[in-house]
Amino acid sequence: MKKKKQKRKNLPRGISFAIWLSVIFLLIATVPYLYFHCRSVTKKPSSGPGSSEETFYPSPPPREEGTWSGRRRVAVIIDDIGYELWPVQEIIAMKEPVTLSILPHCPYSTTAARKAHRAGREIILHLPMEPSLYPEKNPGDGALLLSMSESEIRRNIERDMQSVPYAIGVNNHMGSRFMENDEKLAIVFDELKKKGLFFIDSYTTNQTKGQYLATKIGLRFAGRDIFIDNNSDFADTVNIMKSLMEKKNDWHTLIFIGHPYKSTIDALKVALPLFRANGIEIVPVSELVS
Repeated sequence: MKKKKQKRKNLPRGISFAIWLSVIFLLIATVPYLYFHCRSVTKKPSSGPGSSEETFYPSPPPREEGTWSGRRRVAVIIDDIGYELWPVQEIIAMKEPVTLSILPHCPYSTTAARKAHRAGREIILHLPMEPSLYPEKNPGDGALLLSMSESEIRRNIERDMQSVPYAIGVNNHMGSRFMENDEKLAIVFDELKKKGLFFIDSYTTNQTKGQYLATKIGLRFAGRDIFIDNNSDFADTVNIMKSLMEKKNDWHTLIFIGHPYKSTIDALKVALPLFRANGIEIVPVSELVS
């Protein structure tokens, strides 16, 4: 005997509609969560302004300069190197002594350091530190956090240095909260001094203890003077540098910090020859450290 096909019972129309409505609502609620969750844990900084130095760019204190040598000098640091190689190749091709500040544990951190070293460029470690907005703002792998013990801080610095070979100095990536803490920063500076490194304060906070502790510990130190590409705009970056060049009688040395934007690199190609034409030297940042 043939078995009669059992008729499938359909749910009442009202219940079926309610189930579909629940599924759609669940999807709508889940997608934004996943999007923002993924953004919050990503290691790569955003390409817009403020990715390296948070969104606050305080003016550094006046530079304390010793006896003037009679030479006006400018040093340029490009932060956030390590995620792509094209900025490294472009900087090397410029034939200018631009200093590369390389983030640790990025896809091309070690390769970038080796390429820059072979080309005779100066390398410093762009050391991630805890920002004021942590954990909402993630400083990335290898970051130094205030919750870390002394041994953890020293261990992280060692691992970060291994990721960026040939580094002769360090500057802070983010760090607005960490740079304000005497106790933890003193551990960092002690470790850097033991390794024979210098420190460049990016001045991401007006309350930084960098210069005070460097003087106390005897660490070689300098601080940036200006970020040249807050707007990541070619014309704006060129105008910032031209303005400083025209006011050359007001300063002896300057430290610029920029980022690996195409607009920044193109602006440097235009501005740095103008500095030289006006008798201003372009030097590696180590020359401006005291």
